[in-house]
Amino acid sequence: MNPQIKQKWVSALRSGDYKQTQHRLRKEDGFCCLGVLCDLYIKENNEEWKIDGVGDYFYEQYKFPPLSVIEWSGLVSDNPSVCNGKTSLGYLNDNGTTFNEIADLIEEHL
Repeated sequence: MNPQIKQKWVSALRSGDYKQTQHRLRKEDGFCCLGVLCDLYIKENNEEWKIDGVGDYFYEQYKFPPLSVIEWSGLVSDNPSVCNGKTSLGYLNDNGTTFNEIADLIEEHL
């Protein structure tokens, strides 16, 4: 993973600026951990979140980041595994792991 983007992502997860939600990148009341990464990409690239629309990469209902975010961040997949490859970030996010705990895992494993 790109070290600068990794640091931005970890900082954003720990910042308290993002409310955590589950099962989607973004909902009106929050973001999943992967949605936070997408939001960083969107802000850096002057993109917009969309609820729906043809050809739009950042649908709120998506569960995983689009290829543009994966390439930008240097991730190897749209739902990276941590804990020695045994558990995905999406699974952890959707099953009660806090943003602070996820940030620790990102620092350690990605």
